[in-house]
Amino acid sequence: MEKITDKYHRLVEPGDKRPDQYFDIKQVPKRTFQVGLTALFTGIGISVYDVSIGMYVSSFLVACFCFSILMFMLLKYNGDIKDLSISIISMVCALLIFAACLEGLQSEQYLYFFPLLIAVPLLVDLKQTQYRKSFLFVSIIIFSFIGCIIIGRYVKPMEDFTVQQVTRLAFVNRITAICTTIVFASLYTFFEKKYIDELMEQNNKIIDAKTQFLATMGHELRTPLNGIIGVVNLMKDETNAVKQTEYLQIIQSCSDHMLQQVNDVLDFNKIEAGKFDFHPAAFNLRDLLLNISRPFVVLAGENDVEIVVELSTEIDAVVQADDLRLTQIFNNLLSNALKFTNTGFIKLAAVCTKKNEQSITVSFSVEDSGIGIEKADQERIFDSFWQVHNDETKLVSGTGLGLTICKRILNLMGSRLTLVSEKGFGSKFSFDLAFNYAEKLVPATKNASLRGDLKGVKVLLVEDNKINMMVAKKILTGFKAAVTGAYDGSEALNNMENDHGFHIVLMDLDMPVMNGYTAIFEMKKHHPEIPVIALTASLVDEQMLADLVASGFKDCLVKPYQPLELLTCLRKYL
Repeated sequence: MEKITDKYHRLVEPGDKRPDQYFDIKQVPKRTFQVGLTALFTGIGISVYDVSIGMYVSSFLVACFCFSILMFMLLKYNGDIKDLSISIISMVCALLIFAACLEGLQSEQYLYFFPLLIAVPLLVDLKQTQYRKSFLFVSIIIFSFIGCIIIGRYVKPMEDFTVQQVTRLAFVNRITAICTTIVFASLYTFFEKKYIDELMEQNNKIIDAKTQFLATMGHELRTPLNGIIGVVNLMKDETNAVKQTEYLQIIQSCSDHMLQQVNDVLDFNKIEAGKFDFHPAAFNLRDLLLNISRPFVVLAGENDVEIVVELSTEIDAVVQADDLRLTQIFNNLLSNALKFTNTGFIKLAAVCTKKNEQSITVSFSVEDSGIGIEKADQERIFDSFWQVHNDETKLVSGTGLGLTICKRILNLMGSRLTLVSEKGFGSKFSFDLAFNYAEKLVPATKNASLRGDLKGVKVLLVEDNKINMMVAKKILTGFKAAVTGAYDGSEALNNMENDHGFHIVLMDLDMPVMNGYTAIFEMKKHHPEIPVIALTASLVDEQMLADLVASGFKDCLVKPYQPLELLTCLRKYL
């Protein structure tokens, strides 16, 4: 067991509620049951009244209708039928046609078509472009109404009723039809108002979320940027080599912090777009966890928080998984724990729960003795861009995306991030993962394995920004690649025309003279065999990536990127 000491406050963040998981605002299924119940109770009332005035056949017919409506509702409740609304519409229309055959027009049963027509908007979500369904319902009602009138007018009624019976039933039908029409119209107005109110509330929440996001990201990016600008100004007049080295370290730290914030947003966007990829590699699981925990020794050095690492001996094994994503998860969890723990301990634990010749299942946990999380906040901390705010966390910074990303990544890995916490008594985040054993572990370090990987590869780099061009060239030549630069799409096409030996093209999208969107069509027309990777600083969503691929790009690399990301992307298409 390794021990490390360190203190920290802690940030709590988001989780797995997705923006597209909205509830049914219009509540159409619920409305359908309400309309069905209205028809059922109306039918029961009419059936009882028919018996009271001696119209026993009509009463039996209506009773059969009520029984059918009840059966349909039970079938829908059990999930045996898909659409209850079409069943109710059809049953009511069939009843009214049978009533016309039995009673003719004299009892005025056809008046029930009007409330039925008013009920259609209650049964169909017009906001979801269900025009075909609406047209079907209206057509059934209109044709049934026409059929009812024709039958009642030209076909002799099957039953003879006294004038008194017909008069009394007609009066009841008029009153009931009018009242039902008013009720349905009122319900429609009420539901539409409720829908608009809910829609406005959701829009306000979206606006609030965007405002919060911009404010958070503005603060999180401007803070390290202020440090960079300040240190650069100090370096202008600094001649001491030691001080210059210290300033460079500060710039590196601020740059890494900014990149982490941007990467959090990009990772979140990739997960939302379903474009989040894993890149498995062979590594020693125990060594990975020890390496992850060591940087926190430095962070904890000036505080009195003890960091404890408890690893079972079984996890000292070479496994196959995405080590970068695992590192991202543990860094987020440990960073959060550090932010919210002022005294006490933070414990990283890994215990083998299942093992066989092919795989090992490990239970991981990050536990702290910090301020804990109230019950009411334990679900909300997994919401995007949300953080715990109270008197103890006023100095805590962050985008509120760490836990969201952790939970989403683990979901994609087939696991689940769980939380056990009590206010004032700390928190514990845990999850289980199964790993396949790797056949062997490459002894060279990752950085060493990068050297010479692109030797003999000719890269055409198309970038209008001179600084970005210089940086990319340095990275690529560091990997032993031969690089030719071009500052716009037109220059790139000329280079490809004069030199047919390029293996791959890295091309910025927004450039003067000829941008990447225009240049890609000419490149694919004359050199379809050469893969072209788009470079952009834009936030790439699913639609943009699909459009780029449709245009001819193989993939898209988002700036700023790390050397390893660039190398991995080039390897993929060489």
